[in-house]
This record gives sequence, C-alpha cells and structure tokens, in this order.
Amino acid sequence: MNLNNPIYYINGVSNVRASLIAAELGLSSINDLLHFFPYRYIDRTKFYKINELIDNNSDIQIIGRITSLKTIQQKKGSRLIGKLQDETGAMELVWFKGHKWLKDAIKINTPYVIFGKLNHFKGVFSIVHPEMDLLEDYKKKLHTK
Repeated sequence: MNLNNPIYYINGVSNVRASLIAAELGLSSINDLLHFFPYRYIDRTKFYKINELIDNNSDIQIIGRITSLKTIQQKKGSRLIGKLQDETGAMELVWFKGHKWLKDAIKINTPYVIFGKLNHFKGVFSIVHPEMDLLEDYKKKLHTK
C-alpha cells in the first residue's frame, strides 16, 4: 500500500468517513494519518477527591453532590454558583450562561460525575461550565459500551 493513497484505501474507512476526516482534521492521505498526533490526552478514568486538587489548570473528574445553588447579580447579567461537595471538601461550579434552565434541572444532594477544567481563584477551586452526569446515568453508560 502506498502511503500517499487517500484514507479511504484503508479497509473500513468509507468515502463519507474519509471526507469527514479531511474536513475535521485536514488529513487526506494515509501518510497524513500516520503522522497525526493528538495535542493533549484526557484521562477520564481517574476520579479526584477535592482535597487532592492542586492549582495546575488541568482537566479533572470528581464525584460529588451539589449541595446548594445561588444566583449572583453582576454588572452585565448574572452567574449561577453551585457548591460541590465530596467526603473530603467543597468547591464551586460556575455557569455564566443557561443558568435559569440549570437551576431547575440540577438535582440537589444527588451524586454527580463532574468533569472540566480546574480553576483556582482567591483560594477557591472551581470549574466553569462543567460537563455533568448523574452518577446513576454515568454507571449505566459504562455498562452499555
């Protein structure tokens, strides 16, 4: 097989998928694909405890309960702050958009799997616009894959 052949020469890669790869990643040949390296790796298998967090701006995943929500008015709009707790401590979850819907949708004191980029500001850890799954739903997803 010639490395300059288009990606669709690979068994299992259709013309449609090859077009999508070309549009999304700019890869058109087998050689391009072989020399494509991810620019970051996110480990979604590790769960952190709040007392283990360090200020390094990494993506983290935590299991905890949102114990309270409050809306804070600002000069331009408002933000929603949720207090996330696990058995080791507490941190904040922050939303600047969509918080009216979120306030109704979030289940207080229910276990969630929270994922996002860790921030540290004025001694408080937070995640802005985190990805959230109910722990129960997260476990179901693991069994369906």
